[in-house]
Amino acid sequence: MNPMVPPGVSRPSPEDVRTACQLWYAALGVGVVQLVATLVAQYGQRHELAQQMFDQVKAQQPAVTLAQVQTWTVIVFFLVAVFWLVLTGAAVGVVYQLGRGKAWARALLTGFGVFLVLGAAGTLFGIGVKHSAAALVAGGANIVEAVLAGGAVFLCYRSESEAYFRPGAQ
Repeated sequence: MNPMVPPGVSRPSPEDVRTACQLWYAALGVGVVQLVATLVAQYGQRHELAQQMFDQVKAQQPAVTLAQVQTWTVIVFFLVAVFWLVLTGAAVGVVYQLGRGKAWARALLTGFGVFLVLGAAGTLFGIGVKHSAAALVAGGANIVEAVLAGGAVFLCYRSESEAYFRPGAQ
């Protein structure tokens, strides 16, 4: 029988959970590097992307110019960057809750970790490879991020960590 922890008394987190949090923070930092490298690689191809989009839109909207589509492309890059930075900030909050022993944070980060590891498998085997320095940095960051996340998920399910995430456990 596990004794109940009185309200307001915080339990010290096990070393594995603290290390997992540090790994998650590092993975999120590497994710920002990956985001920047991906945007730099895509920004280098913005003219081709704008031309493809212009060709698709031209049939439906003949008044649209290539200059407008190029402007839209840059705006979309900016919006993607803001969106991912907001999501990264939210993920930092979830990692903080993980360190406080919240089981829902562990479950959420486990799913995210599995997603990162599966996504890195495509990068590892060269699926959709672009040949530029920025794309190489983005691919490397993707693999490092997945390794960090995989390690963090593993540490969250060790025996001391498992007991820490159980309700009422000490």
